[in-house]
Amino acid sequence: MRAKIWLGIVLLSSSTLVYADYDAGLTEFRQRNFASAVHEWREGAEQGEGQSQFALGKMFENGTGVRESLGEAYKWYRLAAGNDVLEAQVGLAELFLSERIEGRGPADAVEWLERAAESGHAGAQFQLGLMYLEGFGVEEDAVMAARWFEQAADQGHAPAQNNVGSLYENGRGVDQDFSRAFDYFNQAARQGDAMAQSNLGALYARGRGVEANHAWAVFWFATASRNGNEVAKENIQASLSNLQKREVTGSRVNIRSGAGTENARVTQLARGAEVYVLGEGDGWSQIYFEIKGEPVLGWVATRLIQ
Repeated sequence: MRAKIWLGIVLLSSSTLVYADYDAGLTEFRQRNFASAVHEWREGAEQGEGQSQFALGKMFENGTGVRESLGEAYKWYRLAAGNDVLEAQVGLAELFLSERIEGRGPADAVEWLERAAESGHAGAQFQLGLMYLEGFGVEEDAVMAARWFEQAADQGHAPAQNNVGSLYENGRGVDQDFSRAFDYFNQAARQGDAMAQSNLGALYARGRGVEANHAWAVFWFATASRNGNEVAKENIQASLSNLQKREVTGSRVNIRSGAGTENARVTQLARGAEVYVLGEGDGWSQIYFEIKGEPVLGWVATRLIQ
């Protein structure tokens, strides 16, 4: 299986390094004066400024302000990478991973990914983890995959947190540890990672690494489903079967996005609408219900549910 190419590169902030040509080019770029940006960055690049070299390479790769040329992109990325610009090292790796440079492939990407990863680039660490996990460009090595995923995860990289959580859940490359899996899934889920949200729901449903709690399982499955995770949507019903159905009272009840009337209205439910209560506090209840088969989470005054 080919490893997913996750890497993405962006233009650098000029907050820590002061290069006149790079800053001038960045100003022109932000004003969408792309040809002028290329002019400024070319001057800096030819003087050996790593940031300008990287930015110029990016313009050639995308064909912005200049005729697209992977050969020129490769040339400037290579020079910037040699000047220890991490995003340029990542850019080279991306070119090699996508096999857009003749004679270069995934194995050639490893050197530059490792250089960037050793310098703390979370995206490079994550990509190396994927490659070692699947044996793409390197020999398959789950221990190395776990090492790189954990380094990226410790920097708050949500997909890496999810992946290392999966390794701990399955005991692949690390000793099986459901508690650590829960911790990593929880970190990624709270950052909005849909896969981690689904995985966290599954741990709550099964009582692995945490006490079984079907209300929390439904909450995370519903959240993941609303973020596009189809597996989570399929798992909701199994946990709902462990919860008690309730009914809304009142002719027309506002469902809020949070506990309290100051929160936005999500929708309204009529008397008799079936809901599941996931939690209560301070006179408010968080509920789960469906609209046209789609999961919805919201808050309602507890007195309006029976």
